[in-house]
Amino acid sequence: MKIVIFSDNHRDFTSVDRIIARHPDAERIISLGDSEMTEAELTKRNIFGVSGNYPFEPKFPDQLLFEYEGHRTFITHGHHFYVKTGLYYLTQEALERHCDLALFGHTHQYLVTEQDGVVLVNPGSTAFPKGSGKKSYAVLQIEPKRIKVEIMDLDADIPLVTYVKKY
Repeated sequence: MKIVIFSDNHRDFTSVDRIIARHPDAERIISLGDSEMTEAELTKRNIFGVSGNYPFEPKFPDQLLFEYEGHRTFITHGHHFYVKTGLYYLTQEALERHCDLALFGHTHQYLVTEQDGVVLVNPGSTAFPKGSGKKSYAVLQIEPKRIKVEIMDLDADIPLVTYVKKY
């Protein structure tokens, strides 16, 4: 299953539309919040997701829990788990929910790491990146015995990070 995720686009429709056009075969497109797009604008593009901490967010939930190809996946913006100061609380929440994958945003910095068996993915920001300065999003290829994550450079359309976990 191919899943495309982005976060913190802050009404940058152009970037979102570019991402969608590049991945017409994506089975899911997920916004991790701070899109500042309306629910209708996201739904029209077949995007679902969670709300962020910005006051103009759609009426999406703060958290979602899905299972993709046998991998329980926790989805959140991240601000309720203090992700700007570390990943402990997010990891603990994912473990309590028996998840092996957690998707989050909020920091505007892309990241793929693993803690206590949980793969943590932050796609960065399509609008205001921090750290590397590269606008980014993530592409996940999820199979029953494998998770592949690519953090993609939005402008250059090349992977910045590739991570593979086999089970």
